[in-house]
Amino acid sequence: MKYARLRIDHDPDRLHPMHAFEMRHDDIERAALLHWNTVLDHGPATAEDDAQRSETNTMVFRVRGDPEPFRTKLESRSATVAYSLSPAVEGVFYCCVRDRVTEADRGYIDAFARGTLVVVPPVEFEPDGTTTVTLVGTPADIDDAIAELPDGLRATVQSVGPYRRRAEPSTPRLTDRQREAVAAAVDCGYYDSPREGTVEEVAADLGISPGTAAEHLRKAEARVMRKLVQ
Repeated sequence: MKYARLRIDHDPDRLHPMHAFEMRHDDIERAALLHWNTVLDHGPATAEDDAQRSETNTMVFRVRGDPEPFRTKLESRSATVAYSLSPAVEGVFYCCVRDRVTEADRGYIDAFARGTLVVVPPVEFEPDGTTTVTLVGTPADIDDAIAELPDGLRATVQSVGPYRRRAEPSTPRLTDRQREAVAAAVDCGYYDSPREGTVEEVAADLGISPGTAAEHLRKAEARVMRKLVQ
């Protein structure tokens, strides 16, 4: 039994609408799918179904950001059957939502619901528009899933090996820009004690504003600290 951690890139028209919303909204930083039903249920009939019952699934997400724009988005979606949001605690809230299965959902279901494969949570919806997924199964089924992804989805293998309970990489996942900012900060002495480098030097190295450089560093540091305490 093997595991493979994949980064999935999407063509713009294959990006899940909720993922696209999270990327665009300033008050939503990131989301992760923690739990979901192992089988599809059947929801209430819709006009489009002509009295046929549509397939539904219930999922639990962890979201970093403001729950109110997330609530507004859920209310406006035709795919939302029912939902519940927890209060935000230190910038994190949880969402339990029952959704009608959309074409975007079906693409993932068709890709990974095969043979011995199990999707190990969390499924991370990254701010750069990619999705990070960990699969466990036989090498042949993992290879087939990667090779037969639906059109518009492309997989990059981040790590692979024998499955163990803690097969997930121990290092936090940073965006390319966050990693560049951290590397520039290390090079200029920003993390030395006493500190020698400045945010302005990091910004000059990357050709961006000091405010943007500071934001990249803050988000990278937050990811590292969250991973450390987990």
